[in-house]
Amino acid sequence: MSLLLERVLRIGAVVGFSWILVYMSRFVFRRLLLRRLKASKRQVDLSRKLNTFLPLLQSVVTYLVVFFALVLILREIGIDATAILAGAGVVGIAVGFGAQTLIRDILTGLFLVFEDSLSVGDMVQIGDITGTVEEIGLRVTRVRTLSGALVTVPNGEISRIVNYNRGFSRAVVEVSVAYEADIDRATEVLQRVVEAYRKSHPHLLLGEPSVQRIVRLENSGVVLRVMVQVLPQKHWEVERDLLYHIKKAFDAERIEIPYPKYVVFLNTPRNT
Repeated sequence: MSLLLERVLRIGAVVGFSWILVYMSRFVFRRLLLRRLKASKRQVDLSRKLNTFLPLLQSVVTYLVVFFALVLILREIGIDATAILAGAGVVGIAVGFGAQTLIRDILTGLFLVFEDSLSVGDMVQIGDITGTVEEIGLRVTRVRTLSGALVTVPNGEISRIVNYNRGFSRAVVEVSVAYEADIDRATEVLQRVVEAYRKSHPHLLLGEPSVQRIVRLENSGVVLRVMVQVLPQKHWEVERDLLYHIKKAFDAERIEIPYPKYVVFLNTPRNT
């Protein structure tokens, strides 16, 4: 009876120590990451990097602790863990051929994080999915789309990433004016609108706006373009604001925005 109680106590100690180790590792990793990121010469978003690296490291530690705790528990109940591990090695070779996708997902996830291709909180486009990265795990990455849907993407399927949080974004606004409109006057109105917006929103724009006179001729009108570098993720906001102010300015200046027009010729027969 005493031997059984001793084993139960040892198993309880293993479980308790494992739980404490997993729990405390979060605080240790957080402190180490904070120290390393603050010492880095590159300017980084501390909260974003912590939310990226911390869950990944926590997952690795949890898996390792659970594995070794299971080995110790098996030894306490009289099961030869060495034989199981040896058998698992042989089986693992056979299973490994069928687990190539899993291994690829894990390796890709590690490269995504340590090469700084993705971070939690980044606005990205992965394939046809556009949204905010909520979690980067060892096997999958979770992205919250603009509609609010949470999409889970296996890391191994991520081959091309468009990241809107690196350096700067570029707001591009294209507007059409009628062929009959004065192009020089329309360009002056665009420059006036953009300059006023730059003065009222100096915190958003990173450079001087560029107003391009004619970029394309279409069936119904002439296309003008405005381009400006803005803070990451702010290009959609700037584009919406500029379109609003340009529309009001064009209306005030009576510059016509084109719409499809059709000319119909009626061929009526002569009366004989």
